[in-house]
Amino acid sequence: MLRRLFTLLVVAALGLAATGTAVAAGGGHRHRADLSVQGGSVTLSGTTLAGSFRVKAKRSARAKATTAALHVRAGGRDVVAGSFAVKAVRPGRTRTVSVSVPLPASLPAGPAQLVACADEGRRLRERSETNNCRAVGTITVPTVSSVPNDPIAFEPDTVLQLSSGVTDYWLTVPPSYDASHQTPTTLFVWLHGCGGEGRYDIYDVSPGGAAQSWIALSVGGTEGGCWDVDTDGAKVSAAIASVKTHFNIDPRAVVLGGYSSGGDLAYRTAFYDARSFAGVLAENTSPFRDTGSSASQSIAAASWRFNVVQLAHLQDDTYDIATVRQETGVLEAAGFPVTLVERPGKHYDAGTVPDLQSVLLPYLRAGWRAPA
Repeated sequence: MLRRLFTLLVVAALGLAATGTAVAAGGGHRHRADLSVQGGSVTLSGTTLAGSFRVKAKRSARAKATTAALHVRAGGRDVVAGSFAVKAVRPGRTRTVSVSVPLPASLPAGPAQLVACADEGRRLRERSETNNCRAVGTITVPTVSSVPNDPIAFEPDTVLQLSSGVTDYWLTVPPSYDASHQTPTTLFVWLHGCGGEGRYDIYDVSPGGAAQSWIALSVGGTEGGCWDVDTDGAKVSAAIASVKTHFNIDPRAVVLGGYSSGGDLAYRTAFYDARSFAGVLAENTSPFRDTGSSASQSIAAASWRFNVVQLAHLQDDTYDIATVRQETGVLEAAGFPVTLVERPGKHYDAGTVPDLQSVLLPYLRAGWRAPA
C-alpha cells in the first residue's frame, strides 16, 4: 500500500513538473515582443514620398531597437523606398516614423500601394511575424521621360558637387554627353569603402576623355566611415533621383559599384531593387557576408538576375578568397551572370585603384540593360 502511494506521488510530481515546463515555455512565447504598424499616411508629392506611420509594441513585452521600411508595390514588383531606424518601444507604446524619401526609379507607371513594415528583415524574435506590415497609402506612379526637368550647366571631365537633399554627391560628365540633354546616358554609381570619401573616390571612377562614356556619380553621406547596409540605401536612391533631374540618365543603364563596405551596400541595394539596375561592379567585398541579408533572402528578393563582376584579391585578409569564391558560386548557381576576376594583392594596396580601372570600368561599355 505504501509503495503504491509513493508511486502515485512520484507520478503526480512529474506531471506537475511537466505542466510547469509547458506553462513556462508558453509564457516565454507570450512574453516575446510584438511590433505592428498601427496606421499612418504617406503620399506622393512630386517625386517624393512623404508622411509618417506609427509602430506599436503590444503589451506583451518591450521591443528592442530595429528597422522599419516603406515598400512600394506596383505592377507585381515590391521595392523598398526607404529604411528607418526605430528606437526601442516600451510595451503598449508607439513611435512615429517620419517619411521623406524619393520615389524609387524605374517603377512601372500606374497605381501602386504603399506598405509600411515594422520589423524589416525580422531582426526581432516576435510573438507573431504576420502582423508587421500595413498599407499606408496608394499613389499613381507617373510616366516619366528621362529628359531632365532641371538641367544644369557643366564642364566635361570636371567634378561637380551637388546635393540630393539627403546627402552630397560628386559626379563627372564625359565629353560624349549630349549637351542638349536629349540622349539617355549610362550612369555608374560608386560607393567608397570604410575610411574613404566620395569627394576623392570620384576621381578613381572618372578616367575622362574618350576613355569615359558614362556619367560617374560618387555618393557621400558617410565620409570617412562605413556604410550602414540597413539604412544607407536611401542615400543611394536619393542621389540617383537627384542626378536624373539634372542629366538624361538611361533608366535601364544604371550600374552600381563599390569597394569593400561600399560593395556590401551595392549588393544589398541591387538585390532589393533589382529592376532599377543593370548590374554590379564590386571590388574586395562579397555578395552576402556583410550585407545584412542572407544568400537565400537576397536571391529571393531579386526580381531579375542582374549582371555581376566581382574583382577579388588573393591576399585580401578582410574578404578572404575562399568566401568570395563560395558566395559568387552561389550567385552563379542561382542563375546570375557572374564574372569573378582574381588578382594578386591585399585588401588595399598600390594595385587597388589601378585594378578597379583596368578590370571593372571597361564593363561599363558592355551594353548591360535592366528589364524594361
